[in-house]
Order: sequence, then structure tokens, then C-alpha cells
Amino acid sequence: MSPTMGKKARWLGTGTSAMLAAAMIVSGCSSSKEEGSSSPSASSGASESASPSASPSASAPASQPADTGGDTKDFVKLSWYMPKPIDNMKDQADVEAEANKVIKEKLNAELHLNLIDNAGWEDKMKLISAAGEPYDIVFSTFSSNRISDNVQKGAFLPLDELLQKYGQNILAKVDPRAWKAVTYKGKIMAIPAQTPYAPAGAHVFKKDMVEKYKFDYKSVKSIKDLEPFLVEIKKNEPNMIPLLATANGTAAGVSLYDYTTITPGISYSEKDGKIVKILDVPENKENYKTINDFYKKGYIAKDAAIKTDYLAEAKSGKYAVMRDSGGYTEDGSKSTATYGFPTVETLAGYPTISTNSMTSAATAISATSKNPERAMMLLNEIWGDKYLLNTLAYGVEGKNYTVKSGTVKDDNPTIEATTGAEQTWAIWHNWLGPLWDQWDSNWNSTAALQAMKQNNDNGKASGILGFIFNSEPVKTEIAQVSAIQKESNPILTTGSMPDFEKYYTDLQQRLNEAGMDKIMAEAQKQFDAWKAENS
Repeated sequence: MSPTMGKKARWLGTGTSAMLAAAMIVSGCSSSKEEGSSSPSASSGASESASPSASPSASAPASQPADTGGDTKDFVKLSWYMPKPIDNMKDQADVEAEANKVIKEKLNAELHLNLIDNAGWEDKMKLISAAGEPYDIVFSTFSSNRISDNVQKGAFLPLDELLQKYGQNILAKVDPRAWKAVTYKGKIMAIPAQTPYAPAGAHVFKKDMVEKYKFDYKSVKSIKDLEPFLVEIKKNEPNMIPLLATANGTAAGVSLYDYTTITPGISYSEKDGKIVKILDVPENKENYKTINDFYKKGYIAKDAAIKTDYLAEAKSGKYAVMRDSGGYTEDGSKSTATYGFPTVETLAGYPTISTNSMTSAATAISATSKNPERAMMLLNEIWGDKYLLNTLAYGVEGKNYTVKSGTVKDDNPTIEATTGAEQTWAIWHNWLGPLWDQWDSNWNSTAALQAMKQNNDNGKASGILGFIFNSEPVKTEIAQVSAIQKESNPILTTGSMPDFEKYYTDLQQRLNEAGMDKIMAEAQKQFDAWKAENS
């Protein structure tokens, strides 16, 4: 739904808002069938990895509870905590009533969603955990309600046996590589969602401007290649801004796709196999210098550093060049649908698949759950029943979406979901799990999501896939560094500093004084230990 803001090659910090923005990108997905079975990898995640085998279970008749292999004779109520996906959520009772028709029939259970305002999400879950409050299912990622933090506190239940007994649909569909990212000391602690693990970055162009100035947009290989087009727009289109950059989003070509973030400011060089400070990488500095040059030449809005809604700016139609809207398609169909006007786009690059990208959306079962077996059965049903999945995601037919072709009982109907001010329900499919089972829609077309899945299938896994940095030993330094990054990020992404060399050098020094060297040393220490264990 929103433009890709957080490519892993940047040095920028990752907090709850950044995670949510990234997760919303893929608000739903196509109905791409996957056959066969996949099992969690036997190689290590955070430590040793457990490896449940996987074989899809046969679908049960719709007229009776699914044969889950578990006891469903007693009716139970299940609770699921997650951040509120949109502010204007008004139809929860109707959506839950429709979803619970399926859940009651299949599992003799009832689901209630606890949707927490984003501002209070982290604190709410910490309080619930500290109090030992009973609940069943929860949304968790590498950066929000962190998986690793919850594992350390004993707040999450190991899922290996539950997956074996009741999770056949899940095991059949989860990318087998992703189990590494959620495995701690040999135990699987969360279910990784289907989501773009290596989303392509792309330069997006207003199609009418490209045609008017006969610009060969496909020839763009680096951010500097944009300049001839930006010059034409600046000179001839007084009511248009050549390049979109905001406080939380910059041009696609700035990203370094062969560097994988370990913790804000520290990355792993896939080429060299070394841990580095990302600001010390010459290519990174050169890209930001180019953005500063573009700003000085008037290609970027003078007030770009105080603009915080990238999507709203892109939708305004007043920019000639933007970044991808969360899914690269050569014909621009994804960005055209999202931004609301014809676009074309060209590839900027593919990042590697990292631990963070594989855990940008995950689901865990609470250690305080009174019904963990039924909770896993519910998750398995969502991974197997497209109507249940899409009801939870899109809402109720006639209220939250309309059917354009086919029916909701078809394998893959085409629907039109309400958007903007009229949208009163949404849960992004990858927050629920099986992204590729999304109905074809204005959120994501089947073609766009098949392209995302293909990117995953063909994506190169990072050399540190499974390595999870424990920030606890340097949490004070990370807090200090993060405060500086929050202040400097809008200036770097928009290039709006008067003296680039002075600003960049001073920033490096400030970060080092705030504790970057200590963070770097801790990251290197943990990486060396992980590498020795997994050699």
C-alpha cells in the first residue's frame, strides 16, 4: 500500500513505524498455488535449528470440522493481538462474525482480534507480557514486539510439535529458508509470513512525462542517470518537481543492495564477507552526495525534509520521478494502481534475502495461551482456507469490497476493496500469513504478486541468513545512535544540507562518539561466534 521506504542497504534506523510501513507495502497478494511440501531447514537459525518434516494434509469437507488431528469438542475463544493496520477501523464486529462462521464450523472456536493503536503497541505488549496475561496469538517482527526479546522473556511458545501435529498447511507453504530466521536454540518460535523477502527497488516515472520528453527510462542504471530527465522537467515543467524525496523516503537508486543491515548503522558486505559501518562505505557516501547535488540544483523540493507522508506526495501527481510502490513491475501496473496515474518503471536493484526481511511479519503463540493447539489449528486454517484469509484481510462483501469477476467461493475472484476515507477495514495479508493466497484486487494484482513471489524464489539469500544480533549488551549506545539518526535521517534522504562534506564527516564523528564503535565491536564479536558455530 505504501512505497518501499526501508531498503536494507541504508544506514537508517528501523523502528515500529518503519516496520509497519514496510509491512503495509504488500497489503495482500495473488493466488499462486504451491504443491509439494517444505520443511524448516536443518541448518542453524539463531543457534541450532529444529526440522519438522512437512506433508500437506488433505482438505476436509466443508460440511464438517477439518480433520486437524486434535480435540475440538469443547468450544474455545481465541484472542489475537496486532497493531491497528489503519486508523479508521469500524467494522470489526461484522468481519469477526463472518470469519467466525468458518472458524466455528471448522474448529469449534471463536476469534477476537485485539487491535492496538500503533503509538501504544509496544508498551501494551510489554505490559501484557510482564503481567502474564493469558492470550493466544500475536503479531511479532524483528523490529516491533521483537521475536528475540519475547524469546528471552519466555513469552512465546516453541512451535515445533504444534506445527508437526496441526500445521500442515503452514509447513507446505512457508519458504523453507525462512525457518532459520525464527529458530532460537533449536526451537521454532514464530511462523514467518509470506512476504517479499527481497523486494526489487525501482525508479518510477510519470508515463506522460517520459513520452513527452522521449526519455529512455530503461537506460537508467544508477541514480546519476536520472539527471538528463530531471533537467528537462526542471526547465520545462514549472508546476512539477523533478524528483520525490521526503524525510522518510529517498530515491530508489540510493540503496546499496549488496549490503545487509545487522543493526542501524552496521551492515554486512555480501561481497567482502565483512562487518562495516555503512556510512564508511564510499558508494554510500557518493549516493548521498548525489542527492545533495540534486537538491542544490532544485530537482528536490526545498521543504522535502519536513514532508513525512511519502505516499500522499507520490499520489499528488506533481513529481516526475518516484520510487517503487512496493512491487516492481516493468509495465508500471503496481505503481499505476497505487499512485493513481499511468507510470512506467525500471529496475534499480535487488537486495539479498536477510533475517530481517524474512521476519518483517511473523506470528507467534503466547506461552500463556490456554488453547495453543486450537490457536495453531486456526493459523493452519488461515493458511489453507482462502475465504477465511481474505475475509479477515478485506472484510465483508458489499461493505468493505465488491466482487468484479467470479465469486468469493472461486479460487481467485477479482475484487475492488474500499480505499482512502471510505476504507473502514483492512488487515494486510502478510500480517495473517499466506500472502500469495490473496484475491486479485486493487491492493495487489495477481500479476504483481506473482512477480513478488518469483523475486523470492529467485532471490539470493544473505551470507548471514539466520544471524540475529542481540542488542542488549549495547542498548544504551544504540539508543544514543538512534537519536542522532532520527535527527539526521531527513537531511540525508533529501540532501538538504548546505555543506555536504562537513555534514557527512561531522555525522560520522557524532555517531562514533555516541557509541558506534562499541556497537560495531559487539556486532563483530557476535558475528564471529555465530560463524564459528555454523561453519
